[in-house]
Amino acid sequence: MIKYLSRNFTLVLGLGILSISLIIWLIFYIIVDLNDAQALSFRPSQAPSMDHWLGTDRMGKDVLTSIVIGTPQTIQIGIIAGGIGILLGVVLGFTAGFFGGIVDYIIKFVVDVFQSIPPLVVLIIFAISIPGDMTILQLSLIVGVTSWLGPTRVLRSQVLVMKELNYISISRFSGLPSWKIIFMEILPNLLPYVMANFVMTVAGAILASIGIEALGLGAFSSNSLGMTIYWNIWYSSLLQGWWWWWSPPIIIIILVFVSLYLISQGLDEWANPRLKTKF
Repeated sequence: MIKYLSRNFTLVLGLGILSISLIIWLIFYIIVDLNDAQALSFRPSQAPSMDHWLGTDRMGKDVLTSIVIGTPQTIQIGIIAGGIGILLGVVLGFTAGFFGGIVDYIIKFVVDVFQSIPPLVVLIIFAISIPGDMTILQLSLIVGVTSWLGPTRVLRSQVLVMKELNYISISRFSGLPSWKIIFMEILPNLLPYVMANFVMTVAGAILASIGIEALGLGAFSSNSLGMTIYWNIWYSSLLQGWWWWWSPPIIIIILVFVSLYLISQGLDEWANPRLKTKF
């Protein structure tokens, strides 16, 4: 494994960025007082200082503390929604690709129909249908509703190719049950693809949640990165020159997306021998 990782620079770089970011977050989580993320805790709109390393926002919250609390909330949304998406994608993609026929036609038709509808429109419809203040879990479930389309299409195409391989055909002709072929023969070989799709589904879910929250349809009681961006838009922090408020969530989002993209590409290289880097 270590020898392989030394050749897969993309995966190592992505894991490195994510690991360093996690260590920095843990350090600040230990240092900060989580109560400083409460509204009206301090004088609003203070510039960075020794007392407030990233200043305070318009609502009197310590920006650093809000970021420390809000970053895992945003990632939690992505993981839950991504988990829902990849679980449905595996079930539907493997079912459609392996069994084919009318089952494949129905699943493919449903995927094509839903992919023709802008995902943001579907998310907005679900978001506005929830009464009261939305929770992080509710937002995760809403985003997960549209997260299964991509994995289903990709995994279906991979299963269609794999089921024609000789050892799969022999297993089918020998009378091995379909579920054993799927879980013991096909799934282990497609696990890197599943993992790569999970990582990208998480990234897509994070982006979708930030979009929903930036429109003012998120969990107002949270300090997630998306809600931080929403309040920046609401109070026109860019025009006010409050750079210490709007820049941290942007930087963190960029770091998260770059690391997840690199990890996904590294896993894709692991799954596809034609992409392996030669030294």
